[in-house]
Amino acid sequence: MSALSGFILVLLGFGFLIFIHELGHFLAAKWAGIRADGFAIGMGPCAVSYRKGVGFCIGSADAKVVRMHGKRPIEMSDAERERRGLGETEYSLRMLPVGGYVRMLGQEDGNPGATSDDARSFTRAPHLRRGVVILAGIAANLALAIVLFLVAFLVGVRFPAPMVGFVAPDGRAAVAEPVPAPGSSAPVGLKAGDRIVSIDGEPVATFVDVRVAAAMAKPDATLRIEVERGDERIAYSVKPVRDERIGLLSIGIDPARSATITDVRSSRADIDRLLGSIRTVDGRSLAEAGLTAGSRIVSVSGVESTTFASIEDAVKAAGEAPVDIAWVATDGSQGSARIETVPQYETMLSPTPSGEPRADSGIAGITALARVLTVAEGSPNAATLREGDVFLRVNLEDGPSGSAVRAAFRAAPSSRIPVVVLRDGKETALDIRTDSEGRAGVYLESAFDLPIVARTIDTVLSKEGTRDSAAKALALMPRSRLISVDGAPIASLRDLRIALGAKARAHTGDAPLSVRVGYRDPAEAAAPAEAVMTLAAEDIASLRSLGHDFPIPETVFDPEFTVLEAGGNPLTAIAMGFRQTVVMVEQVFLTIDRLGRGSVGVEQLQGPVGILHTGTQVADEGFMYILFFLALISVNLAVVNALPIPIADGGLFMFLIYERIAGKPPSIGFQNAAATAGIVLVAGLFLLTFYNDLARIFG
Repeated sequence: MSALSGFILVLLGFGFLIFIHELGHFLAAKWAGIRADGFAIGMGPCAVSYRKGVGFCIGSADAKVVRMHGKRPIEMSDAERERRGLGETEYSLRMLPVGGYVRMLGQEDGNPGATSDDARSFTRAPHLRRGVVILAGIAANLALAIVLFLVAFLVGVRFPAPMVGFVAPDGRAAVAEPVPAPGSSAPVGLKAGDRIVSIDGEPVATFVDVRVAAAMAKPDATLRIEVERGDERIAYSVKPVRDERIGLLSIGIDPARSATITDVRSSRADIDRLLGSIRTVDGRSLAEAGLTAGSRIVSVSGVESTTFASIEDAVKAAGEAPVDIAWVATDGSQGSARIETVPQYETMLSPTPSGEPRADSGIAGITALARVLTVAEGSPNAATLREGDVFLRVNLEDGPSGSAVRAAFRAAPSSRIPVVVLRDGKETALDIRTDSEGRAGVYLESAFDLPIVARTIDTVLSKEGTRDSAAKALALMPRSRLISVDGAPIASLRDLRIALGAKARAHTGDAPLSVRVGYRDPAEAAAPAEAVMTLAAEDIASLRSLGHDFPIPETVFDPEFTVLEAGGNPLTAIAMGFRQTVVMVEQVFLTIDRLGRGSVGVEQLQGPVGILHTGTQVADEGFMYILFFLALISVNLAVVNALPIPIADGGLFMFLIYERIAGKPPSIGFQNAAATAGIVLVAGLFLLTFYNDLARIFG
């Protein structure tokens, strides 16, 4: 019911935007003395209508007029229409909830030949007045956007703060070069906790600004990102690259997170499943202990937590010991539980043929198999995969790591992929379906509790360059089983991490450290073997730095928010509203430019269905979010209508300019051809965006 009410609210808001656009044309036509015969919201067959002298009708009032008087009102003179008691305008709602129009005497978008010599026709009006009528819809939408932004900023709207939370190890932000500055010795790469203050000199107010700046960057362009780190300001040079997961340019960062588990309606089922999979020390799941979406974690081991960073600090202080967490649920109830923390593993980057590195978690070059953590709601594999399935083979790749599984899925969109999984101790062959974006609808984790090696990374990338990994000398086959470290039995890759970490901490100095690793090849009958692995100084330092993580992933926590508001000052709100409108106009034109350059794919375009779906999700965040969202759409409507497309306002305005310069309008034949081309273009865009919307919603 919440989704339905949000959908209805957004649908009404979307209709209101169209109403305001057409009202702009209508009022301007009245001002110009042009006869406005029809005012319609929607397109296609008429659902209900009203005309003075006829009243409300199911269907078109004009059809009733034809039955009564033998012709349409627009075919009558003003005197004849008034003599018969008919109003000038038919107001109607149409069957298709897209668009709208004002039908004026002598001007019909789809019929350029419908001219008129009547003194009140569109074609007889002076050029200036016609120009005002054409542009009035665009101006009305821009004015409405300013008003909606003004109201939103007077009350205040929450957005993710421009704080860096997670830096993807294989993203460009991780290797961003500091811009040389006197007295600065800043390290390479953005860090968690950095506050981004400007990009290319433009101030940044929210994390959305950061993402948009990266997505709208020119291909191969470099951004200058200025951050605050403690008391220091540092500028970095970052080149965004296309992230295939989202289809946009990105620098590979996520916003800083709060201590509140997100309560977005579309994610609740997935979060509930995730919390149901994490066990407390007494054997219950966190979900059974009462932790739910929307809960705020207030303390970890007695230390107050206000952000996810403070949760991490408390976990770090606890070392390897379990931690006690306390929370407050959305209904005000309180809960607590003791949970084990998750050992940290090294993040290792390995080169790929595409040039973009592949990131995996592991230890000294050894990676774990990928396991299904949860199956997302609506997944195409809901009836195929189960929680706990471990991927042993994907396509022809044996022992795939998590990055290899994801890469295999992305490389085969809308396909069936043969896989072999380990389920209940047995190998099971399955066919996995991927959607149009190469996703399988599952969340993965690394199976570090198994002794099975996915693969070894022979060459490791780092900020200093490339080097051979410690595991290269082992020459392990995928799916090899580890059995010992220096003769001491181990039962999992987690045991390997503990053993190597203990040896690294006990080792004096940074000299290389040799360790004998016992293993068994994939063939169960093979005799156990041993090989020597040498840990270099970099490996030892990395092992010593490993700690523990909180078992609930950072990504399911709400971002830290900042509030955009005018402080109750209407003048400030007007200025903010005007500036936001200008910025959005620029971004729409930038998007069109980036579509042409190829850095923004056509799959990113949304149509009416997608807009309504997105609006329904936005409605979960509150009424101010809806106002802000409608303001964005109002700007988009204005800009799209300003484009020089023959049947759009911009195209009609171009014809008017031609008429003013040439002294006559374009020929009817040319206008007909242009109108046909415009209709084909708009219909094609509608079909494309309709497909994108359905693929995005149901994929």
